[in-house]
Amino acid sequence: MNAPKDDPVKFDFDFDEAMQRVAQTNPDEVTALATSNLSDDTIDTLLDAFEAAARKTEDGHEFWTSRDLSRLLGYSDYRNFLTIVEKAKAACRTMRLDPQDHFVDVTDMIEIGKGGRREVDNIHLDRYACYLIAQNGDPRKRQIGFAQNYFAIQARRQELADQHGVDFDTLSENQKRLYLRNQVVAENKRLMSAGKASGVHSGADFGKFNNRGYQGLYGGRGKEEIQQYKGLPTKANILDHMGSTELAANLFRITQTEEKLRSRNIQGKEAACDAHYEVGVKVRQTMRDLSGIMPEDLPVADDVKRIAREERKQQRMRAIPAQKRIEEPLAGPKATDPVEIDLRADLWKYALLIMSVRPESEISTADLIAELPSYVHLSDEHAAANASRTDSKFSQIVRNLKSHKNTKSNFIYQGFARDVPGGFKITRKGLDFVREYFKN
Repeated sequence: MNAPKDDPVKFDFDFDEAMQRVAQTNPDEVTALATSNLSDDTIDTLLDAFEAAARKTEDGHEFWTSRDLSRLLGYSDYRNFLTIVEKAKAACRTMRLDPQDHFVDVTDMIEIGKGGRREVDNIHLDRYACYLIAQNGDPRKRQIGFAQNYFAIQARRQELADQHGVDFDTLSENQKRLYLRNQVVAENKRLMSAGKASGVHSGADFGKFNNRGYQGLYGGRGKEEIQQYKGLPTKANILDHMGSTELAANLFRITQTEEKLRSRNIQGKEAACDAHYEVGVKVRQTMRDLSGIMPEDLPVADDVKRIAREERKQQRMRAIPAQKRIEEPLAGPKATDPVEIDLRADLWKYALLIMSVRPESEISTADLIAELPSYVHLSDEHAAANASRTDSKFSQIVRNLKSHKNTKSNFIYQGFARDVPGGFKITRKGLDFVREYFKN
């Protein structure tokens, strides 16, 4: 059953991150895009007004007041605005966050004319609080419609950097693409899981479900129509040829569909497909509001796989030098930026790398399946569940490392690892190979 329309709007952190990426977290770029098709007295004026209304505490923390924000968002009756504030607080609680950390009740002194002053109740709001208020406001108000986009982009730029160590302002376009493409893979797994819980089970069902999301976002075009429109080969993965802005829009579509399916407990494959389409349409409208540029008209980019290969040549394992992992086996491997490889030809090499830093130099098959995606990039095809299995194509490839142990090309057969109960153990030959292959 769908939630009542007057319930607080619910979002998780993925929404904020996706919206940041839609605009690539750069407010100057947002302004340039947003003003391209709108008159000077709309977006520019509102943008300046929002930033001008921001204040700072003595220790430098930025905030808005509820009375200032109510006027900026077009509410002439402050009491009506307070109703929106309460809904925003409720949304904050659904995120398991304490509203008092974002909405601070205060008493302010205001001028009342002829030098007089009086006390009024007010609320100090951080950017996240402003964002929640905007999302729960009346979207028919133009100020609200703009604020919903603007605060979503700006709300947690610093949190993204703090949590993930990613400062998008400093990344090149190719680095943004690689990062976002990996995020799309990870979030698509969650979407497929949510779709399955809603009743999308067969391979054909998943194909239709995915296509409906594209149709919503791309003005009725499905995967094949997008390929034709962009002049891509029929076998090309359209996600691999998207720039960072287009990838961000698709990430937004994916995360919001997953959230909608779960939060509203949508049941039935047709209902799930409709939900995916509806979210795609809303993301398309957001892009129209921000820039007027539709996703199908964004430039086609080089295959991200080629970019990943070039990055890999520079440094195979970016986050922590591989040699250091080998020298400190008890520390264990840490997640890195996954690299693009031929899974069937080269996966065994990264399996050996992980084994080399495990206690006793061995690992279970289940743990290997769980850890390898931190090192190697998985395509949507490999991450998706097999139609006739409960596992994915990728997990089956990992299992084949053991089941094909008697094949001459297998790394167990060649003596790089041993087959142990429930998993694998690296040999001395395997350790020597890892040191040579992954050296800086």
